[in-house]
Amino acid sequence: MIEQFLILSDDKYTVHFVVSENIELPHLIEVHHIHQALKKIGAEKHYLFDNEIEKIVTSIKKGSVSELNGILISQRLDAQLSIDMQEDEMTATMTVTGAYGGIPLRGPLIIDALTNKHILKGINKDNLKNLLLKSQVLKPGETISNIIAVGQAPIAGQDAQFKSLVPNILERVLQPQEMDDGHVDMRDLGEVISVKKNTPLMEKIPATPGTNGLTITGKSIIAASGIDSDFQLYPGSSISSSDSNILIADIDGSPLIHSSGVTVDNLLTLKNVNATSGHVSFNGSIFVQENIEPGMKVSAEGNITVGGFIENAEVNAKGDVTVMNGIIGRPVADGEALICRITTEGRVTTKLAQNAHIMAHNDIHIALHSNHCELESLSSIFVIDKSEKHGTISGGSATANGLIKTANLGIEGGAYTKVHAFHDFSNQKETLHSLQKHCDDINAQIIKIEQINIERQSPELAEKILRSKEKSNQDLSTLRATLKKEQITFNFNLKQNHVFVTNKIFPRVDIQFNTEHLVTKREYSPSKVFYSGYEIDIEPVMIKKK
Repeated sequence: MIEQFLILSDDKYTVHFVVSENIELPHLIEVHHIHQALKKIGAEKHYLFDNEIEKIVTSIKKGSVSELNGILISQRLDAQLSIDMQEDEMTATMTVTGAYGGIPLRGPLIIDALTNKHILKGINKDNLKNLLLKSQVLKPGETISNIIAVGQAPIAGQDAQFKSLVPNILERVLQPQEMDDGHVDMRDLGEVISVKKNTPLMEKIPATPGTNGLTITGKSIIAASGIDSDFQLYPGSSISSSDSNILIADIDGSPLIHSSGVTVDNLLTLKNVNATSGHVSFNGSIFVQENIEPGMKVSAEGNITVGGFIENAEVNAKGDVTVMNGIIGRPVADGEALICRITTEGRVTTKLAQNAHIMAHNDIHIALHSNHCELESLSSIFVIDKSEKHGTISGGSATANGLIKTANLGIEGGAYTKVHAFHDFSNQKETLHSLQKHCDDINAQIIKIEQINIERQSPELAEKILRSKEKSNQDLSTLRATLKKEQITFNFNLKQNHVFVTNKIFPRVDIQFNTEHLVTKREYSPSKVFYSGYEIDIEPVMIKKK
């Protein structure tokens, strides 16, 4: 039997293949016979050196085993463990390999491994205990892994923030209807849009330093501090003498909230603008408590806020135009200009608009619907409420340099509707072409200069040529940086400036990007309509419930 040639050491840790001289071995022996023999001598859990066992079987079949006499074929192995630590020393994973008949994993071995890797912080004792327990029942050679240490990542400081301390009237206009009769209480509107002298307007929350991190080897990771910034001072406001983090009003007036400051304009308050009051022009902000009636003209250097409606009137503002109830014009014959016109260098915010021409340098926000209007924005257009469930663009047109967002685009069986997003596409593309051409021209000029044999020129001319080349290289470098920046901006705008619809797109909607048109012939579920630069695509989207 083959087992007589397998010698188990006294400590039962190793098995060697030993053949005495002039001993004849059985020729019909296979690998499994040696495995059976190892089991009979109590070495079935040993680690097997398979290559050596194969050599023995092959040699026996050939009748020559003398060179293999005394070869090690199996060995008891204790449980093994290894620790893999990430290069940034923020995470360590321990892997345990089951013992081959040897000693299972023990606590001191874990401690030694952690010490050798210099792991001091973030050790997960529960995970270590679980590894230790599970390792006791591992089969020989079976492995188990778990994260046993995690560093503390640094927490970057917060940048300085600016918190408005006065109500924002725009929030009230865009809020979904909550009263049963559909009306909004206007009794305190005058208080909302006006402040008294010394009223706190805005609070600065200073930047924070951040919290340092710690690697699992105990090395400190310096956290980035928040970026501090100061109030942007606008007319009518100043920093409080008693608290440098508070901005106060210098005058009684109407506040216009900016990202890091507040403008306070002189405020003219009128009950109505009608034939009795006459047209109104004011070097400040205007608050009309009720309505601007048909045929009237109102202009202001600041904001214009209307508590009721603008009805078939003409309104111009350097600031924002905010209309609590709506902007209503009268229908006109095809080809005629709309009479109700709103023009502002700020934003326009209202609940609804009908038969009106609205032009804004900033965003246009309409909460419920735009019906047969001409909307034009140098920024973006939003015809949607805060819940993003209501808002419809039907009939007329909407043109924006930015994106257009609404709940419903078009209306079932309704009028032809046109929308044009990223209206500035061609201008931005032309800018890129112009910059690229300029770069090519300067590069061609540099190539011509490099072809000149400087050594054959007079010293004065050679110096002039070299100066010209140096300047051309500087100009080219500056232009290339500008071109790269413009390209990044263009690509960002191409991605962001789309048409986004949260409910339905109806038939008979003409969607335009650049010179491309897509006219819908069926209904679409919530979708994003975007332009690749070559064609218009409609992509379905999932809308999260709010």
